Amino acid sequence: MRAHVLVCRGPDCASRGAQDVYTAEAWEVERRGLSEEVVQTQSGCVGPLCGGGPVVCCYPTGAWYAPVAPTDAAAIVERDLERGEVVHGLAAARLEGAA
Repeated sequence: MRAHVLVCRGPDCASRGAQDVYTAEAWEVERRGLSEEVVQTQSGCVGPLCGGGPVVCCYPTGAWYAPVAPTDAAAIVERDLERGEVVHGLAAARLEGAA
C-alpha cells in the first residue's frame, strides 16, 4: 500500500457533499491505476475540522484537506497520494510525526 485516504462521512461533511468527494476520489484513483496501491475509507467525524468540510485526510503525508470539493480530487490524488506532496492550497492541517 502506497497511501491511505480517509473521507469524512460524519453528519456535517455528509450534508456538505462528502459522498460526491468520495466518488470523485475513487474515480481518480481508478483512472490513474492506483487502486492496488491506495486504500480509500469513509470515516466518521474527524473532529478538529468539523464544520469546515468535507474533510479528507491523507497518509503518509499526514495532510488534512478542507473544505474539499469533487473538483479537488484530481489534485489530491496526483500530488498527495501519487507523489507524496501536500497540496498546500487545499491543506487545512498537517499532523506532525505522521509516518
